[in-house]
Amino acid sequence: MLFNSIDYFLFLPLVAVIFFITPVRFRWLWLLVASYFFYMYWNPWYILLIIGSTLIDYFAAIQIYESDNKRRKKRFLWLSIIANLGLLFTFKYFNFFGGQLEQLLHNLDLGSDYNFHLNVLLPVGISFYTFQTMAYTIDIYRGYAAPERHLGKYALYVTFFPQLVAGPIERSRDLLGQFHFDYSFNYERVVQGLRLILWGIFKKIVIADRLGMFVNKVYMEPASYEGFVVWTASIFFLFQIYCDFSGYTDIAIGSARVIGVKLSKNFDNRIYLVTSFNKFWRGWHITLTSWFRDYVYFPLVQRNNSIHWLIGAGVIAFMLNGLWHGAEWTFIIWGAINGLFIAGENYLERPKQRLYEHFKVPQRVRWMLGFVVAFGLANLSIIFFRAFNVSDAMTLIRNSFHFAPVQIHQSIVLVSAFEFAVSVGLIILMDVLHIFMKGERIDVWLGKQSTVARWAFYVIIFHLILYLGVPEQNQFIYFDF
Repeated sequence: MLFNSIDYFLFLPLVAVIFFITPVRFRWLWLLVASYFFYMYWNPWYILLIIGSTLIDYFAAIQIYESDNKRRKKRFLWLSIIANLGLLFTFKYFNFFGGQLEQLLHNLDLGSDYNFHLNVLLPVGISFYTFQTMAYTIDIYRGYAAPERHLGKYALYVTFFPQLVAGPIERSRDLLGQFHFDYSFNYERVVQGLRLILWGIFKKIVIADRLGMFVNKVYMEPASYEGFVVWTASIFFLFQIYCDFSGYTDIAIGSARVIGVKLSKNFDNRIYLVTSFNKFWRGWHITLTSWFRDYVYFPLVQRNNSIHWLIGAGVIAFMLNGLWHGAEWTFIIWGAINGLFIAGENYLERPKQRLYEHFKVPQRVRWMLGFVVAFGLANLSIIFFRAFNVSDAMTLIRNSFHFAPVQIHQSIVLVSAFEFAVSVGLIILMDVLHIFMKGERIDVWLGKQSTVARWAFYVIIFHLILYLGVPEQNQFIYFDF
């Protein structure tokens, strides 16, 4: 069930109304049933995977917590990790690595009749809920949290429908405690949630899907475009994926807010004005980045804190981050590039600052230099994220350095001059609103405005959705991960 579908806008109010008229002690049960239904809307059979993962981690966590034997604790921890990563590997990575093995055997003349391929569909959200449940058992093993004894509430933590399919990836200490539900209907809280949903829908179907029309044409025929067109497609894709995923997150946080649950922040405003990769990754997909920091990077550097190992651990973490996004070499390369960029920034930070101080470079010039370098590198690296394969990515990168004046006109008319102008105008509109928000969330910022200003905003955004929204029901990009 897509967030940008009529089905969801019938589903959410029904869930909320029944939730508030249900006795407090049964509210968890209603939300669990609704969450299972929400997930089964795609493929009913894959609910068995979630139930299996839920049961394994529930019992493993209790055994870890209750045992005084360190070896026994570790056995149950590995049971949880292997079960979750086993599911993820089978459904998401088996065919990729199987294909690589087939190619290797063929290149070594060891036969070409091997078939390492499973005819399975990737379960929606599997990358998100497996990471969430692994974090739960790891935190209990480390002594950071106690296990949830109520199996139903733990199952709800795994499957809570607003964040089940594409996050935010929640820690148990932040989400599980909210499932007591001993509160009443709150009008202001519901309004805050609806504001977020409206803003998220606007970013998704008006900005992201409209930018996608231009981006798709370029990436479908990478050899046909050069210079300005390639750079425009890359910049548009950066804004597209930001609006698509942060739009999803706004709808998820807003939906949860309607029924009184707070989900974690996942994006900073104006993160697309990147001036360094370190800052970028502190504000982009925050819950995933912090997951790799806490459960991959920190454990690696605890054993060795030499400068070379710190750099290597960062690159490894980002390569795994890339692999998490998809079983393709393009994602692995994209992750490695970002890891190397961050390592390079850290290594060059002190010499850069000394250079700035020596030549008395003004702060505005420093910002501009940082933006030009980081934004340019970000747009080159993101080509690997969007391209269908490494060959297409390399073609686009080579072509991006071939400039000719005619390319500006070609870029503008690729989707029609009107569509191009509207796309640029919408990006500017969003950025202006972000400037006014001053880092605040849209629902909080709107709450501080006058009644006239709020309703003017609602009317304008609603009409933009009505008249400029892309009519095709496009899936959110991160549903594929």
